[in-house]
Amino acid sequence: MLAIEMTGVSKTYSGAPRPALEAVDLEVAAGERLGLIGANGSGKTTLMRLLMNFVLPERGSIRIMGERNLEKARRFMGFVPERQEGMENFTPRELLRIAARMYRMEKNRAAERIAEMLNFTQLSGFAGELVAGFSKGMAQRLQIGIALIHQPRILLLDEPMSGLDPGGQKDVREVLARLSDRTLVYASHNLEEIETFCTVVVILQGGRVIHRLNLQEIRQEIYTLDASRLALEILSHFPDLKPRVLRETGEKVRVEFAADYLKIQKLLAALNERRVDIQRLRSRSVLEDYYHRYVAGAGEA
Repeated sequence: MLAIEMTGVSKTYSGAPRPALEAVDLEVAAGERLGLIGANGSGKTTLMRLLMNFVLPERGSIRIMGERNLEKARRFMGFVPERQEGMENFTPRELLRIAARMYRMEKNRAAERIAEMLNFTQLSGFAGELVAGFSKGMAQRLQIGIALIHQPRILLLDEPMSGLDPGGQKDVREVLARLSDRTLVYASHNLEEIETFCTVVVILQGGRVIHRLNLQEIRQEIYTLDASRLALEILSHFPDLKPRVLRETGEKVRVEFAADYLKIQKLLAALNERRVDIQRLRSRSVLEDYYHRYVAGAGEA
């Protein structure tokens, strides 16, 4: 079953020179964990706002769990924005109680869920304290708890690690790691987060979907090798790696190729056997390669 289905969706904000989203087709299967990457202004946040029915499309259709009425479909979704204003003068217990009332939860059930979310987000000891005194990581964990209070099937996360220090990032990662039973839509510039939490990646550029990548099917990484010229002779015996010479300086070369774990081990063994002088071997994920090709190359605003 499809959790999310967008067909030909376009959205232009008043006064904007171009659409924020243009003719977007997107399908997210139930249980799928979709990562959204793109430069600032590529349409990631607008896509989430459309799903939550905060803004309306000019064209196209959206269905959530088969429901076309997006106001009704909100019951299927929880949303964690990058920033949340107006929480400062409330306590976690008060905010969770307000969220439970919004979803018309029965009083006893609401009390159970509030206790569960305080425990889940590791905020039980701070339930009666004002959010104004919280670190950003604590406030972000609270936002996740609020988004999950009604047990939604789909969780939307817009840059959930933005502005967090390493400790805050670790705490939020631990909370998110326990969400194995939800459909996720996760927008982030951090590729490590995307690779950790997502199974599929969609790249947005200028409001359009330009690439979809299944991370579970990728077994290769992109390698850059700095070595003596003899490495070229060895690489000629590995044509499936499709080596590409990036630079030649005297007896030194820099070569780029794609390889999985077994292939790189065989290549390193062959280089070692011929006593090839290796100065440096670096790797990057295929996702990082796509990011630099489509996102960084487009220039982030």
